Amino acid sequence: MKKNHEEEVKGLEAQIASSGLTVEVDAPKSQDLSKIMADIRAQYELLAQKNREELDKYWSQQIEESTTVVTTQSAEIRDAETTLTDLRRTFQALEIDLEAMRNQKISLENSLRDVEARYNMQMEQLNGVLLHLESELAQTRAEGQRQTQEYEALLNIKVKLESEISTYRRLLEDGEDFSLRDALDSSNSMQTIQKTTTRKVVDGKVVSETNDTRVLRH
Repeated sequence: MKKNHEEEVKGLEAQIASSGLTVEVDAPKSQDLSKIMADIRAQYELLAQKNREELDKYWSQQIEESTTVVTTQSAEIRDAETTLTDLRRTFQALEIDLEAMRNQKISLENSLRDVEARYNMQMEQLNGVLLHLESELAQTRAEGQRQTQEYEALLNIKVKLESEISTYRRLLEDGEDFSLRDALDSSNSMQTIQKTTTRKVVDGKVVSETNDTRVLRH
């Protein structure tokens, strides 16, 4: 039995040595086996407690680091979500502004077409009025020239008549014999009609015309 006890003690010492426990058996061989087992159990529990504490510390550190990483990533995710929300709002606002600008562009294009149509219509009307005025001006010029020619003819007749009357009066006063041909020749040789026409031209068009007629006596 004593031999078996020693073998059990050696076996326990070998097991403790392989597990990292150090058991010193300095007690005399007559020491109670239960006390040895209690010491071994105490050392084993102490080692187990130490391992648990180290394991708890390790996992606590790992959990803390993971929590820090998760917290940081969560904050980054929240920031990214906030940024994404802001970008979506900005995009929606830009879409609204773009649609408003498109509608404004369409409205301005319609207004421009209306203005161009009114402008073209007014230009056609003005061109018609201009053509009508040019036609009236041409007619007025022709009428003025005709009236001027008639006036010149009448003026020549008047001058001739005045000359004839003057010649008749002079001959009657002198008591000389004369004929109608002599009176006409005398009147033609005694008087000259001088006519001056002044025209004001602007942009190649006559805007005013003045006629000045004088009778020169020799």
